[in-house]
Amino acid sequence: MRRRSVIALIATAILALPGHSLASSHHGPTNGFSAKGPWNTKIPRYVRLAPNSQAIVDNIKLDKEQNFGSWAINTDEYSAPIYTVGRHTPKKKWTFSDCLNLPHLAPVIADSLAAVPTPPDMIVSKGTDASVAIYQPSTDTYWDFWRAEKDAAGNWSACWGGKIEHYSKNPGIFDNPLGATATGLPFGAFSIRIEELRRGRIDHALNIVTVRTRANCNSWPASRNDGWVEGADIPCEGQRFRLDPTFDVSTLTSPAARTIARAMQEYGLIMTDKGGALVTYAEDPRPYMASNGGVDPYTLLFDPTDLVPDGVEKYLVLSEIPVERLQALPLDYGRPRP
Repeated sequence: MRRRSVIALIATAILALPGHSLASSHHGPTNGFSAKGPWNTKIPRYVRLAPNSQAIVDNIKLDKEQNFGSWAINTDEYSAPIYTVGRHTPKKKWTFSDCLNLPHLAPVIADSLAAVPTPPDMIVSKGTDASVAIYQPSTDTYWDFWRAEKDAAGNWSACWGGKIEHYSKNPGIFDNPLGATATGLPFGAFSIRIEELRRGRIDHALNIVTVRTRANCNSWPASRNDGWVEGADIPCEGQRFRLDPTFDVSTLTSPAARTIARAMQEYGLIMTDKGGALVTYAEDPRPYMASNGGVDPYTLLFDPTDLVPDGVEKYLVLSEIPVERLQALPLDYGRPRP
């Protein structure tokens, strides 16, 4: 039996940590990017859908059925820890690891690696992606990295990533070809925050990752893609979706699922990558766990009434959201006119 009172106190204490504010003191989008960018603009209730919307959604549903049968939330694996760092966080010169044997890209990423404010206890996501995101409010600068690694001497390297200056004015898009994700869309724009689930409100679009994405097709705001399947009814990376606004969110058991589903209806989801299953990303909780007795806050947030065994909550919290009720928007939906 879990010690629920202890977990509740720890979950509450999360909001007192640097970089986390109470809802009452929150102004502007939680993700910090421009309120006019694609992540932070609501989708009108009555909006034109892609003409083949249902066929695209059917393929996403098939990916779910054929790959573990769930729509999971990635937390500590294949997501990213998001660090908000202070003005005096030590800056380190990272190196380009060139894990893909593309040495000509070294000059492209050099500036992003030159002076990175790097917490001494920083960790990266579990899994082969080894991703991390860093935001420094004092300089209004954001970094994220892919296959980031710290060596025995304390030196950091990354295979790819990027830096966004003037973060608060940026729409949430890296200059191509920078950025840790396959689409050049930053983790900081779309990841679900622990704070958001605590307050019961997400004010930005989320991401969605599925198994089959369309070859040679990227939709704004994606600047590139790694799609691999031919077919007009395969979703494109960067394509925007939403949960049918007529779906009754109040029928969902988990309060977190209701919060997430409302965001899917109001702001939608953007396809940010391909993966091995149907997933959506939330920030890695381990930096908070390190300061709070090792207790994962998502345990209580996803399953407050202890309905499922510990450790499986992230695989089941979205299970009541019907994938077939997703709606695909036209390619390049919301793209600013030249």
